[in-house]
Amino acid sequence: MTFPEWSFFVGAALSVMLTAGPWMFKVHAKLAVIASKIVDLCEKLDRTQDEHRRLWEVSSRHESRLDTHDVQLSHIAERLRGE
Repeated sequence: MTFPEWSFFVGAALSVMLTAGPWMFKVHAKLAVIASKIVDLCEKLDRTQDEHRRLWEVSSRHESRLDTHDVQLSHIAERLRGE
């Protein structure tokens, strides 16, 4: 290859890199922002899942207490009817 052919190919490659380079950095920056938002969302989901589990445990305890109170009230009602 001659010097003019090499200079044409090098010039074309350099032009492509200079054109695509800023675009690639821009896309990379946007992907980094998206990735950080996904990480934040995953952390929020983990916290929400833990809170949801805790609330279900509290709800289950309250439900069992209500059932116990219902049984106790029915026994009291039976005693009152019996007297």
